[in-house]
Amino acid sequence: MQTSEILEITPSSKVFATGVHLQAIEVEINGETQWRWVVVGFEDDTYFDGKTIDIYDYATSFEGL
Repeated sequence: MQTSEILEITPSSKVFATGVHLQAIEVEINGETQWRWVVVGFEDDTYFDGKTIDIYDYATSFEGL
């Protein structure tokens, strides 16, 4: 499907993929600066190993997620 509408996505834009909200974030990995899509929110249930789990969007430690 093609559209003639032009979409402008900026660094502060958030997009939605099935079940998640994504935002472009500039990160440094192995000394190289890159832009990556990062999950910033969840829409529905989250599962691990077939079981529903509660998770947080962000935390100050890995254990807090």
